[in-house]
Amino acid sequence: MIPEVTFKTRVGDNEILGGACAIGGEWKNITTNELFKNKKIVLFSLPGAFTPTCSSQQLPGYEIKYEELKKYVDEVYCLSVNDAFVMNAWFKDQKISKVKPIGDGEGKFTEGMGMLVKKPKQGFGSRSWRYSALIDNCTVVKKFVEEGKNDESKDGDPFTISDVDTMLNYLKNN
Repeated sequence: MIPEVTFKTRVGDNEILGGACAIGGEWKNITTNELFKNKKIVLFSLPGAFTPTCSSQQLPGYEIKYEELKKYVDEVYCLSVNDAFVMNAWFKDQKISKVKPIGDGEGKFTEGMGMLVKKPKQGFGSRSWRYSALIDNCTVVKKFVEEGKNDESKDGDPFTISDVDTMLNYLKNN
């Protein structure tokens, strides 16, 4: 089972402060049950918004192939240990309109998934290790975890099996 947490999200932010940052809306709590219960979900998680691999490959890849994924699942979520403002600004900057952002600002969900790592070399603090998962009604069916998970920033930031093509191939063949 996935961890039961409440995500702090933002809705209705439409007043642009500059760049991609928007305010004017309100906080909305959303639970894991609201997002995952009685649904089949592709979740992919990454170290951080506005970072090179996340912005140039992983997030855009899932956005481009969103409609293909939707043939097999109810929704596609991108999760990062970033707050809702950062996730929303990043999605706006990247022009992401299909994949849904989940800001796990305190890392509680990520920790419960066993994917919280420290990234001292980059000065990131605690972040998510890169992975993707197929989740059916709050149960992890399949997880693609990048090799080398560690708390010392060793071996960089691998991106070989948490990509959209690996997930799509799994969905097509199962």
